[in-house]
This record gives sequence, C-alpha cells and structure tokens, in this order.
Amino acid sequence: MKAYIIHENDEWSLPLKEQLQKLSVPFEDWHMAKVNLNTASIPPHGVFYNRMSASSHSRGHRFAPEYTAVILNWLSFHNRRIINGENALALEISKSLQYKKLNEQNIKTPKSIFCSGKENILAAADHFTKSFITKHNRAGRGLGVKLFQNKIELEKYVNGDQFEDSIDGITILQDYIEADPKVVTRVEFINSKFYYAVQVDASDSFELCPADACNVEAQFCPTNPDGNKFMIVKNYQNSLIEKYEKFLKANHIEIAGIEYMLDKNGQSFTYDVNTNTNYNSIAEKKAGQFGMLKIAQFLKAELEKL
Repeated sequence: MKAYIIHENDEWSLPLKEQLQKLSVPFEDWHMAKVNLNTASIPPHGVFYNRMSASSHSRGHRFAPEYTAVILNWLSFHNRRIINGENALALEISKSLQYKKLNEQNIKTPKSIFCSGKENILAAADHFTKSFITKHNRAGRGLGVKLFQNKIELEKYVNGDQFEDSIDGITILQDYIEADPKVVTRVEFINSKFYYAVQVDASDSFELCPADACNVEAQFCPTNPDGNKFMIVKNYQNSLIEKYEKFLKANHIEIAGIEYMLDKNGQSFTYDVNTNTNYNSIAEKKAGQFGMLKIAQFLKAELEKL
C-alpha cells in the first residue's frame, strides 16, 4: 500500500517526497511525462494525490493534463482513493470554470471576459472603461498577464510579434484591480480545512497585475528561497475562510491555495485557485508551519484508513 504522487514537475514534488521519507510513508512517483501505465489493468491499491499543473506546457509537457485526466478516470472507475481528483484537475486548467464555481459560492471575482481569437479579444476591450489586463485561461506562472490602459495599447499587442496566445486558445480580459495595500494573500487548505494564510509583497509589480505577482516573476515564486516577499500571517482571521472551505468541499478539492487581494475600497477579489500548491520554505521556518509535512501526514493518515 503506497501513496502515489501524480505530477509533472520534479522540483515542486521533491519537498513532499522528503517529508514522506521522514515519516516512513511508502510512495511512488508518477511523473505524467515519464510514467508508463497500463490502463487496461487493475490499478494498485493506495492513495493517489494529483498535483498536475496548468502550466505544464511551459516545461515541455504539453499534454500532461490530458493524460492525467485519463489516469484519474481510470482510478475513479476502480474506486481508488484520490486526493484532488477529476474536479480539481478541471478547475486547475480553466480560469473560466474556477470563476464560475467561486461565484456559485458568492465569492467575488474580478470582471472577466473570456475570448477566442484576436477579433474577439479586441471587441471585448470595448466593455472596459478603465485599465484592464490580459491573462491565459489555462495559465499558472502568470502566463499571458499584460496591463493595458486602453484598447489602442491592446491592439498594438494583439497585432504585434509579442502576442502570446493561451495554450487552450482562450484569452481573458479582466479588470485591473490595484491592490491596496500592495500585497496579495494566498490562503492554504489541507484536507479541505484552513491551514494558514501567507501575504506576498506585490510592491514591485508596477506594470504587472498584482493578482499574479507571486507567479509572474521568478522572485515571487513560492518555491524560491528568498523569503522576504512572503510572510505567514499569525492568527489570521477572515470571513472568506468559511466560504473557501465550502467552495472546496462542494468541488471535492482537498488541497489548494486560493489567492485574493483587496482594492482601495477594501473589497476582496478572488482571482486564482491552485490545486498543486507550493510553499515558501523561508516563510514556513519563521512561522513554524510546514505545508508539505502537513500533506505528508494527511497522506499517511489516509493510507492507514485503507
């Protein structure tokens, strides 16, 4: 009986493997761009943890999410214990679905228009009266995030050599929400329950959407050892926690990081759900809280139940 890690990024999965080893939890690595599985056979027994990323194509693994969907279907058909199954994967690779499901739980998201093709992208700009951004529907790492003051700037970008289409062909035009204060907050959940909230300094993101500051630049990446940009909030309390937990349970998501920001009027806007969440080691050491250890303990407990 093992824990199976379904993913496509060795670097991001290494911290979890280290914690599983410390807890003597047997596990097997299923890298979706390397593993060879016979889906005509009966899958092994165990706990299967899906960490597939929407940005896999940016690392040369274009069809890893699609293959992951096949594997999750196979496991689900055989009633295996899956953490972050088919619903989680569907939300991971679609901002459109994320926002729909968030709105169903009365969680406010920025005004967004989803467009297919350059003509529709330019037409959508007519519906914005202030600054707006573009981003990709299947994103992660801030892919496609650009800030525009007006449609003229957008036209130069869309018709120029620098235009970057989303891997799924869907580009989002979204209200530019200027964070005040210049921080974004990422709320982490394990076993569908609140674990901690981490604030990310977004003050250096003048020409980028603050909503994606923690993903756009390398220095903001949660796995980057520079912990100065990250701070785990002590005694964090927010009415959003209850809404987020309800959202996760409604969509059968057990491990996730949900990101939001406040505008100058104190209104919160939720803009991203990460179901393959990573943690900043420096911030965790300062706070004495360790996300990957918590996940490893969760996997161990689920194995013991089986």
